[in-house]
Amino acid sequence: MIKNILITGLPRSGKSSLLDKAVSGIIDKVGFVTKEIRLDGQRTGFEIQTHLGRKTILASIDFTTPYKVSRYFVSVQNLNSVIPEVSRFTDNDILYIDEIGQMELFSDNFKDLVIKFLDSKNIFLATITQVYTDKFVEDIKNRKDIVFVELTAENSSEKERLVTLLIKKLKKQRNTLR
Repeated sequence: MIKNILITGLPRSGKSSLLDKAVSGIIDKVGFVTKEIRLDGQRTGFEIQTHLGRKTILASIDFTTPYKVSRYFVSVQNLNSVIPEVSRFTDNDILYIDEIGQMELFSDNFKDLVIKFLDSKNIFLATITQVYTDKFVEDIKNRKDIVFVELTAENSSEKERLVTLLIKKLKKQRNTLR
């Protein structure tokens, strides 16, 4: 049964914004979004914000870690610190992650969380990289329980409506099966 929605698209296509809008009105949700950190108009890093409002910096140009993507150093420790919080959910929660991407994939705990969300009975909404690939990403993309929503700058409002409709249909389907 399809119950996982993955939003994909090129960088800066609006994936994170779409996911954030899609879950903003949902009360029973567990997960996190990633937001840009900007200083004087320049992006300097990325911050994770959980469903409970906890914030931590995922990556920054000011960090020094062994994990680097582009000009950003990734704090696997900070990412791992939020995983226990988002690992606890009920059957009624909608699960979400922004993003299944290169920075996050340095963490084995993150990969375990993604699989836990994908394999759960819950509706799961995530953004997934379109430019980076490895075996983990390919295995996810080859799953049969996923619907992909490809986002471009031109189709963002159409896809926002589609994601909202998919969530409603999946909720209705779940309620019918109970």
